[in-house]
Amino acid sequence: MKTVCIGGGPAGLYLGILLKLAQPRHQVTVFERNRPDDTFGFGVVFSDATLGNLADADPVTHEAITARFARWDDIETHVRGHVFTSTGHGFCGLERKQLLLILQQRATELGVEVHFEHPIATLDEVGGADLIVACDGVASWVRDARADQFGPQVDLRSNKFVWLGTTVPFTAFTFIFKETAVGLFRVHAYRYADTGSTFIVECTPATWQAAGLDRADEDGTIAILEDVFAAELRGHPLIKNRSIWRNFPTVRNRSWRAGNVVLVGDAAHTAHFSIGSGTKLAMEDAIALRDAVVAEADVETALAAYEMRRRPEVEALQAAAQASLEWFEGAERYLEMPPAQFGYSLMTRSLRVSHASMLRRDPALARAVERVLAEGARLELGVDEAAPPPMFTPVELAGLRLINRVALAPWPVAAAHRGVIGDAHLVFLGARAAGGAGLLLTEPVAASGAGTQPAIGSDEQAVAWRRVVEFIHETSPAKLGLTLALAAPAAMADAARRAAFAGFDLLLLDGADGEAGAGAGAAVIDAALAAVRSAWPSERVLGVRVRRGADAAAMVVQASAWRALGASVITVAPGTTRGGGARLDAAPLADRLRNELALAVILEDATATPADVDAVIAAGRCDAVALGRALVADPAFVERAAEAAGWRTAAADPAVAAMATMTDG
Repeated sequence: MKTVCIGGGPAGLYLGILLKLAQPRHQVTVFERNRPDDTFGFGVVFSDATLGNLADADPVTHEAITARFARWDDIETHVRGHVFTSTGHGFCGLERKQLLLILQQRATELGVEVHFEHPIATLDEVGGADLIVACDGVASWVRDARADQFGPQVDLRSNKFVWLGTTVPFTAFTFIFKETAVGLFRVHAYRYADTGSTFIVECTPATWQAAGLDRADEDGTIAILEDVFAAELRGHPLIKNRSIWRNFPTVRNRSWRAGNVVLVGDAAHTAHFSIGSGTKLAMEDAIALRDAVVAEADVETALAAYEMRRRPEVEALQAAAQASLEWFEGAERYLEMPPAQFGYSLMTRSLRVSHASMLRRDPALARAVERVLAEGARLELGVDEAAPPPMFTPVELAGLRLINRVALAPWPVAAAHRGVIGDAHLVFLGARAAGGAGLLLTEPVAASGAGTQPAIGSDEQAVAWRRVVEFIHETSPAKLGLTLALAAPAAMADAARRAAFAGFDLLLLDGADGEAGAGAGAAVIDAALAAVRSAWPSERVLGVRVRRGADAAAMVVQASAWRALGASVITVAPGTTRGGGARLDAAPLADRLRNELALAVILEDATATPADVDAVIAAGRCDAVALGRALVADPAFVERAAEAAGWRTAAADPAVAAMATMTDG
């Protein structure tokens, strides 16, 4: 079999190595347009998990790589005069040029034909190959030449970044958040050699322009940034290597294969540099492609198997990278957080790190954040007294005091008779209140109607709801929120008055039937808010429930308008599709609404675990988490989670209930 790799970076070279190891008679040719020692960038990063994959794939290459690594276990963050260290992270850095030389030598030893200074301009030039592998990077011409089959999508992000080097020997992976008169600069820095470190600088377009960087060449960029980071560089220079300011492109493709042509590495997908190395992804692509080619009898079947296996892994990492990218894009919104919470938010930004994981990796930071939350909840703790886990910390939700951060998400319970609910709702909601949930949100309730959907448009319907609300208030500390389906303004106002009579603590206008971030959906919610504002008691909480849409910026603008119309709580439900295996799908939007607009935010997520709930609350991404399946399947979910965490809940211990409901004075 004859394979041609277009591009002699780590992906093409490593694939050649692996194919020759598996099938020595396999002919592999790599064409690289640059010279052997040409390289752009400075260092690459590998996690311990990735190193394990490389060791399994080729121990010889793995040994050569690790012999030259700079290793660290700590992440150091500099923000607002504070420097704090998070430990328990295993990473290694290596000079990119060294990596390429190792791979070039190993490939040559195994019989891979590597042709440098040999650009390939058309696929016709390699038409005799059985397999053509496009390893030609983020600006892949191969991908563009077959765009109708690959279906590329490139999302060019807003922030500007530049890749630099320095001789500062950073002893940890270092994040620097430097506030200046023109704005905030972010730095991602890590050592790859005894006297060499990568130094990536990122900022918003406004900061970039205000600093004069939009008019600077490479030398001008270095002069400006050496002045900005004089204290951090300590006399060390910044080093250029095609250090041009860029916008990060997130690359996705509908398909990675077209006939006998396949995309790997940055040609197929990119993940933001804040979470992982493109080199890591490319080399793991090579392992998966090697496995498929060796296992399958023909190229077409092999490429289908490769994509089927590898795509879910990549898309899960891309989802995490997207959350991390968005965190850095909006880092300004976190600067007012207490330093420990800022650091925790940074460490958990990908949404892949749970609170349980943080307790194992860095218990000091996790416990510090728990104490920050407890102090914010006005809990009186002794010096050595443990703070509650985040999900069990009380919270003021726009003035509504909740005993904990766990809510029941809107969930259909049972059919109504002429819109009037019965014992099924009393039992269902009452059981979850008895089980310890701090807030119960009803299923979407119609403003009027006499069918099988629960409604609150008549006195009889309102009285039925009042029976449920009074029972829960009398038997538990739980609060109740009515999720009100959108209707004509007059009907909405009438329903709001009846909801107040029924005793609901929170009125939530349900705009989650569609992605109501803009257009007609937003206008309907605007009209509904205007209608219910005077009908709903001013001392009770009014909010809107929305679904995560594609345009988060538009949603933030719209939520700001809803706040002006009287909404003080936003509940964010997941999108209609959970693309790329994303965990906590709506968390990035919830984060923006809470930290940009200072709104109280409830995050809905059907699959969140207690450790996930703890993490998003501890990081300040939301005020409470509304669960679906977990609380539906187990009314005692909250109690069981507390027992597992070694904590007493208000439902189990009256003393905890008293502490949770304390107010100043």
